[in-house]
Amino acid sequence: MEDVKQNRLKEEEILNFLKKNSDFEWRLSIFEEIESTNDHLIEFAGSNEYCLCLAESQTKGRGRNSKKWQSPKYENIYMSLSFSTNIELRNFSSFSLVVALAIHNVLLKKDIFTEIKWPNDIYLNKKKIGGILIETLQKDKKNLIIVGIGLNIFMKKNSKIDREWTSLKLEKENIIIDRNEIISDMANEVLLLKTKFEQKGFDSFVEDFNKLNFLKNKKIFLSNHGHKKGTAMDINSEGTLNVKIGNKIKKVSSGEVSSYLPDES
Repeated sequence: MEDVKQNRLKEEEILNFLKKNSDFEWRLSIFEEIESTNDHLIEFAGSNEYCLCLAESQTKGRGRNSKKWQSPKYENIYMSLSFSTNIELRNFSSFSLVVALAIHNVLLKKDIFTEIKWPNDIYLNKKKIGGILIETLQKDKKNLIIVGIGLNIFMKKNSKIDREWTSLKLEKENIIIDRNEIISDMANEVLLLKTKFEQKGFDSFVEDFNKLNFLKNKKIFLSNHGHKKGTAMDINSEGTLNVKIGNKIKKVSSGEVSSYLPDES
């Protein structure tokens, strides 16, 4: 597996891994190259099935706020999965936090400890290693959730990324990684936590999330409040971020945090 091309995405392997932990059929699509795995499911996912779309490369991969997601071929994981829900779409505003916990759980089984930068980034050793994009829509009169995940696996350099980043291979040079297994484990874990989320809401995840809260006690800018500075605190039961501004605590939604200030130490 030293040569990344030896670890190509393989339909049979992925389906076998998926079946170990699920009692239903996935509809799996794998592309050598695609514009966006999320866009593919938005257009083609059925409302009565679980769909999983994977690509070796994306030409129009994106993160939050339509920011381009760098997607070099064979080097990382670019995946999207979809499912329908009876829960109102507005109640899925905190679901990216649940997906982040699912990714953390999977990597922890490989002795890889990640933190979560609210609301949708995965951090390893204080550097970004992955991100999440949740999109919702109605199809066939049903509520459809699209979960996009990008995770850096083998990538060792990329000058087009404008922030500090890392990959599993950079942090753990001798690690043996099978992308097929990691993808399957993440898909199954997302659906496992999705069931709990539908039954109990985000409140049942708050304690676990705050143990991994990368932003806690860091100084941040609030873009919707004249770029005021605040100190990030815990995540609350609504999935919003508690921020201390002066002597007051304000609940901040995901669109309001523009950046964070690294520790001065």
